[in-house]
Amino acid sequence: MTTGTATQRPRTVLYVADAEAAASDGASALEAVDAGPERSVHAVTAVDRVRNWAPDADCVVFAETPTTAAGASLLEVIEACGSTPVILFTDPSFAPTAARSTDGIDGYVRRNTDDAVAHLADEIEWVCRDTGDAGSADRAASAPGPAERFLESVPEVVACRDRDRLFERLVETAADALDRETCWLSTVHFGEFTPRATASGVSDDDLEPVSRDGVLDETLQTGETLRIDEIANDDRLTAPLDGVTSLCCVPVGDIGLLQVAADEAAAFDDRDCDSLAAWCRVAAAVLERIDADASQRTAHKQLQQERDRLAGERDELAAERDRLADERDRVRALFETIPEPAVRYEIDDGRVLVRDSNDAFDEVFRTDPEGAGGEDPAAPGLEHRRATLLESLRAGERRQLVSRRETVDGVREFLLTLVPVDGGASDGEAPDAHTPDGLLVYSDVTEASRRERAVAAAEARLETIETLVDEEMRTPLNVARGYLELAEETGAAEHFAEVDDAQKRLRELVDRLVSIVRRDDVLVETEPVAIHDVARRAWVTVETGDARLVTHTADDRVLEADKARLRDLFEQLLRTVIDAADGTDCGTKSGDETVGPADADTETTVVTVGATDDGFYVARRDAESDAADADDGIETDPVPDQLTAADGTGIGLDTVERIADAHGWNVGVAADDGRIAVAFRGVDAGDAH
Repeated sequence: MTTGTATQRPRTVLYVADAEAAASDGASALEAVDAGPERSVHAVTAVDRVRNWAPDADCVVFAETPTTAAGASLLEVIEACGSTPVILFTDPSFAPTAARSTDGIDGYVRRNTDDAVAHLADEIEWVCRDTGDAGSADRAASAPGPAERFLESVPEVVACRDRDRLFERLVETAADALDRETCWLSTVHFGEFTPRATASGVSDDDLEPVSRDGVLDETLQTGETLRIDEIANDDRLTAPLDGVTSLCCVPVGDIGLLQVAADEAAAFDDRDCDSLAAWCRVAAAVLERIDADASQRTAHKQLQQERDRLAGERDELAAERDRLADERDRVRALFETIPEPAVRYEIDDGRVLVRDSNDAFDEVFRTDPEGAGGEDPAAPGLEHRRATLLESLRAGERRQLVSRRETVDGVREFLLTLVPVDGGASDGEAPDAHTPDGLLVYSDVTEASRRERAVAAAEARLETIETLVDEEMRTPLNVARGYLELAEETGAAEHFAEVDDAQKRLRELVDRLVSIVRRDDVLVETEPVAIHDVARRAWVTVETGDARLVTHTADDRVLEADKARLRDLFEQLLRTVIDAADGTDCGTKSGDETVGPADADTETTVVTVGATDDGFYVARRDAESDAADADDGIETDPVPDQLTAADGTGIGLDTVERIADAHGWNVGVAADDGRIAVAFRGVDAGDAH
């Protein structure tokens, strides 16, 4: 289709048919013809629509045969067209003469022929040849219609960024385009249509909220335009304002209704309703965009706030990370220079592992620095406190434990201090990206413990001396004084004999006091002593229940010791190790023979006394322990790494330790389920002869 000149507008043609499909197809075919100027063809099926649109059209095509039922409306269409030319596009059965004899028909074209549509286009140009330019000029000079007014306001409405401003422009433009002052917009609010924006001819006080029940809600739900020509004759709705006779209601999306009222009947035609509907669709689209923009702005603001919050948390975590790193570096630097033995541990996936040791630790315990990594922190001497130690390490608690451990100088007693560098982990997980770690520091308290024990022993001896002086020495002194007084009075010599006896008892008590003062710390006299002989002699003086004493002849050893003190040591030690055993029978076993009433096959507690390379040991095995282990591991030769502190095992060996200290021996204790072993190291061998 050719395009008109710059001063021409498209030819407006109404294509009238009885059926929608016929009207639409015919209009499309006519608009597609290339001959002639550009055409805008509109399909129309209703006479009212023709009446509304004909004044603005250049030509009307009636595409039905007048002699048929579909063409019976020809005269009504001619009347509705007024001065607008009418062309009859009909079957050949309706002759041209009949068409020319019909008033109001300006042109005639037969259908069902080759190029019938092209002939129709030519006929339109022929009919409109004289009226085209004048009509165009008249229409151009006349005031714009409602559609043009709405189109002119579209850019301003599209530019709105605020809902309230959009609603105001929606109402103002509708009132101006239709030349009606009574116009308002009602939006849905809590089940009612509430006035939101009004034109100049409507006061806010004149309008009341209207319930959604009824025809207005139906109009909003269906999206169809509601037109009431005589509101007084329509029982579906009451007049919203005084003086309102006709009303046009158009939905604006799903938010409310645009309503235009007039004081005359049938004030709105189809063109008005169509223009309002198109205008409201534009407003609904703009409103949807405004809401979408508002949602995006809200989401963007929330994202910015979340970004700022995360950035703040990131900065706080970074500062905390730097602080922890500085603290860790400081402690690690201190770890390298600390004079006491220490190890550094880490918590890796819930497991506590030793990662490093300082030079003092390697020198004291004679360990391989390369082999320290990955070790269990439950160091020798703390096996019985393993659970407590690991729990404290994971919780990041500062704690102190007592441990006795083998060193290059023998078994020494240490105060183990837990120094966490970082906060404890929860459920084995690190609280940050780094691995929590800390230090275990060993402080040698052997000499301090010995001094404490010596002071305690001295205090005990002083209490004993006080008791002897107060209770036993006072009586002989009183006796001697009494007999001396009698001797002075009577001069009888027999009284001096009693005084002499009292002095003998006093000398015995003095010797006893001296013995008490020197007990445990000073050896009166050392001599070669066989440990099996001393053990058997001590056994018969101790309440042993059904326990059995086992001494292997091959393990006998002769020691250089104070025999009396060594016997005291064995008595105290045997009494301690069998304290948990039950039963009444007892016996001894020497070599492979059973001595005493106990049956060798009876399940009883077994106490073994034997020799080691540099000392001797006493071990206890409960009846339920595995018999196959009787000569292995902890019972026969307690390994150095298993030795621990006496107080850590829950058994009291203070007296044993004091006697051992007096001899210069080191004492170690190892214990597990059902078994206890006490080993003495650094023992000088005596002359077997």
